[in-house]
Amino acid sequence: MSVLNKSFLHKLKDNIIFFIIYSILFLFIVKTFGYISPFFIGGLLAFIINPISRKLERKFKINKGFSTLFLSLLGVALVIFLATFGLIKGSQQLVRFLNNIDSNSYSYLGNMINNWVNEISKYMGYFQDSSGSSFNIRELISNYGQNLADIAKAMLAKIIDLATSLPTIILIIITLFMSTYFIAKDFDKIGHGFLNIFTDETKVKVRRIKSEVICSIKGYVKAYAILMSITFLVIWISFTVFKIPYGLPLGIIGALLDLIPFLGIIVIFVPVIVYYFWMENYFVSIGIAIVFIALSILRQILEPKLVSANVGISPLMTIIAIFVGIQVAGVLGIIFCLGLLVMHDILKKVEIL
Repeated sequence: MSVLNKSFLHKLKDNIIFFIIYSILFLFIVKTFGYISPFFIGGLLAFIINPISRKLERKFKINKGFSTLFLSLLGVALVIFLATFGLIKGSQQLVRFLNNIDSNSYSYLGNMINNWVNEISKYMGYFQDSSGSSFNIRELISNYGQNLADIAKAMLAKIIDLATSLPTIILIIITLFMSTYFIAKDFDKIGHGFLNIFTDETKVKVRRIKSEVICSIKGYVKAYAILMSITFLVIWISFTVFKIPYGLPLGIIGALLDLIPFLGIIVIFVPVIVYYFWMENYFVSIGIAIVFIALSILRQILEPKLVSANVGISPLMTIIAIFVGIQVAGVLGIIFCLGLLVMHDILKKVEIL
């Protein structure tokens, strides 16, 4: 005698098949991204370029081939500029960081760290005298500092290797441009060719899936754009009010780091709070701590609501996806779990699941 309803078993089977197919595709993209990245980025650029080319052709009678070529060059140039700018700025910061570690000069940061170490060593001395144990805080800091320096040096070496691999970089740029141009030029043909493998009834569902996916991506970008804007404004304004230097760049960095749940703004706020506390500027330390707590609470309240409102999944499922994702695989886990929920919801809407 069957205990479970046949309809439920049928849906369960379909959901298991969907989960397996989704997981395989996600893993395939992640594992092969280094090889397919020029085509993936080219496809995204082509997706953005195609509607612009259509409008230029329709409103201004500009040949689509010419507009696609121009927009492809512009899009690839923008990607190259952003990547180059990031590499240059990143390498400059790493070099400065390594110089501060390797030099014996007492910089602003070095004095701060030395003050911390002296205070910690003083308190640790009391415990050592009473317990008879031996614990060298300076040696511990030195070991961790050396490990940090080794990591920074390895990152800098990778950047230098990339910068010196000129033939590879030229090949990637050419591949990116060619893939962007040809995908954008034949975007409609590729779309029609893909649809032609399905029956007429299925084509309607595929078009609906495409529409829902685009709406979900737009909603996801909109939700996190709002969250990142709030983080940027709060950091910039609060640091300006409390006269903490570098409020604008730290606000930008904090907004970008805000994409990493449970870490993001901690990297910006906690060192500032600790530093001003040790400098006995309790007003600034407590004030920034209150701002940090308020922003953390606000973000935890807004994130599920904004994602659910703009993407279309329930706040509870959003919280579960974020929590499970961060526990399993960090940021990549969140992308996997949220993508799974969104695709499942879309397939339910088009009556496939």
